[in-house]
Amino acid sequence: MKLYIVRHGQTWFNVIGRIQGWCDSPLTEKGREQAKKLRLFFDTVSLSAGYYSGSERAGDTLELILHDRNIPIHKDKRFKEVFFGDYEAEYTKTIFPDGVVNPEVFYEHGGENRHDAAQRFLSACKEISKKETGDVLIVSHGSIIRQFLEENSEAFRQLAATKNLTKALVPNCSVSIVEIENENIDVIQLPTVYH
Repeated sequence: MKLYIVRHGQTWFNVIGRIQGWCDSPLTEKGREQAKKLRLFFDTVSLSAGYYSGSERAGDTLELILHDRNIPIHKDKRFKEVFFGDYEAEYTKTIFPDGVVNPEVFYEHGGENRHDAAQRFLSACKEISKKETGDVLIVSHGSIIRQFLEENSEAFRQLAATKNLTKALVPNCSVSIVEIENENIDVIQLPTVYH
């Protein structure tokens, strides 16, 4: 089974540089267009279901990609973004004035442990692989996708060592592809932009 893992489209907080984990902001017009353009890629992909984190930005992205396809859509909170604690909705430049993001700072200020977040994401993927019969689209978030890929792909870990910013590693509306069989994970495509 293949899991097509997509980061949501560009949001208002992405544009103005605010940290957005469990807090939410709407898609921008550009974010909506990114999702509509990604629809062309998914028009050629047979899907048995769509999943999203429950956030407005992920749900709107999923709806725009699937458009009028008649497949089941499920909300699963395990696909939520990493919780950034006290820094939710803060400006990134305020917390990291030098531009170098240290994710451990979030945990030190009431945020979620990144490994724990990746494990909840992985548990949802494994559960889906047991109950769905075909390939699945999952719309989630940049930091959680990044952490999941870092823990499951040596190629992604090497790439992450050269780039600090999640938006450079997991761009808005990028597609990562994971094969999962008997609970074994194989990342077969790193985040790729098709729009």
